[in-house]
Amino acid sequence: MNRMSPAVVACAVVLIAAPVSAQTMPTAQQEMQSAQFLVGKWSCAHTVGDFSGTYTTTYASTLGSAWLEQTYDFPVTREDPAVHADYFLGYDVRVDRWVRFGAHSNAQYYGMIGTRADNVWSWSYILPGPAGRSVWTKKSDTEYTVDGPSYPANGRRVTEHHTCRKVA
Repeated sequence: MNRMSPAVVACAVVLIAAPVSAQTMPTAQQEMQSAQFLVGKWSCAHTVGDFSGTYTTTYASTLGSAWLEQTYDFPVTREDPAVHADYFLGYDVRVDRWVRFGAHSNAQYYGMIGTRADNVWSWSYILPGPAGRSVWTKKSDTEYTVDGPSYPANGRRVTEHHTCRKVA
């Protein structure tokens, strides 16, 4: 009788099982495809407490389509100068989560990690420190909303609400 060594059996099990486990994990390409509706220019309206305003944001595939680059342009207000921001969004298959990080012309910066369930991205702010959560919801290929984060402003707690519509 010819017996297989335990090492050969273990290797065979790993080789047989590997394709099954690889199929259950999304690939970075599959996840990035779910966000391709964002590519283009958007006009957004937001409210934060009693304040409301508008801004534009643009998304473009970059770095071999491994990332989305997002730019923001906030206009001048009575209280603040115009603000420009650059962000990168991507999916890290190694840890099965989305990442988003960026910086603003007013020296603010943020880093986030997130998950996606169908058309909803849930983001947790991790830099510069725990600062809450926001939820992006795809309403259609030409509209999405952002709810959150919540934080104290002018002595009370406020929550950001954004509605963005694609213009190009």
